[in-house]
Amino acid sequence: MVDASIETDGTEPKSTPALTGAACSDPDAGATSEQVASLGLSRGDTRFALVCGAAILLLLLGHWAQRVIDGRRLVEIDRLPASKYEFRLDINSATWVEWMQLDGVGEVLARRIVADRNEHGPFVGIDDVSRVPGVGPKTLAAIRPQLFCSDCPRADSQP
Repeated sequence: MVDASIETDGTEPKSTPALTGAACSDPDAGATSEQVASLGLSRGDTRFALVCGAAILLLLLGHWAQRVIDGRRLVEIDRLPASKYEFRLDINSATWVEWMQLDGVGEVLARRIVADRNEHGPFVGIDDVSRVPGVGPKTLAAIRPQLFCSDCPRADSQP
């Protein structure tokens, strides 16, 4: 489409192209090559961002190199020596939940131990735990290091 305009100086009218359809929706229509770039940035802005990014990378590399040359680690962490937590269980006051914390003692056996203690009275020593059905010599030997008896009169009250 041509738009004819009348000029007052007496010369022939000049035609100017009208913007239609695709030309109106193109954001780069009429833009110079300096303004067209990725991410909506001009070429100058893109160059500036690249230069800043390169400078940051160079500074980080220099910092890392300085740490390596000095022989220092990048992150120094002081660690405490590993310690093992020992779970100890008083055989005459422990609940079935506490009994379950021991390796080799499940819920059924733990409830059976507490029920036996309630029915037959407190254990008189650590060896007395073997009176409970399901606690054999192997199970007792495995859990013995974690057991103690605070109110047992016999010599085997401590492991």
